[in-house]
Amino acid sequence: MKQFRWIILITIFLHFWGCEYIICPYQDLPDLGNEYKFETLNCKTLEIVNSENTVMIEGVILEYAFDKTYILVAQRPWDCIPNVNKMRYLDAKKAFNESKFVQFWIINKKQQNIYKYNDSLKIATYSNVYGPFTYLTFLKKRKELGVPENLTLTKAKK
Repeated sequence: MKQFRWIILITIFLHFWGCEYIICPYQDLPDLGNEYKFETLNCKTLEIVNSENTVMIEGVILEYAFDKTYILVAQRPWDCIPNVNKMRYLDAKKAFNESKFVQFWIINKKQQNIYKYNDSLKIATYSNVYGPFTYLTFLKKRKELGVPENLTLTKAKK
């Protein structure tokens, strides 16, 4: 009887919370070098942070590539979904997964990371983080910065 109660309790827990809270979908992520790394909070997001654990790119990393100098990122922010904060989580997750919105970023790991705060936009910016870009603007900025052509985006493991 006692085992039956535990089974029911675990089943109810999984039903309301989902398996992603128990088994994080983001596993075996590489070290990005120069003290940049992936970070996940509550297994819903995948972000890139620097050596001070300052978030450089937040939201969900869809694709990435890196070498000794650059980190390239295709990313989707949660706030690309209208009224996401007013939605139930499962509805927001479904809308997020169905969204085709993608923006692109470039981090130059060799440049000094200088913090600036933009008062008019109310956001922090960093001197070595470029973006967000549309795909065509990303390609143009990539060429301008001299990012090697063989550095290609690959899907983040889930």
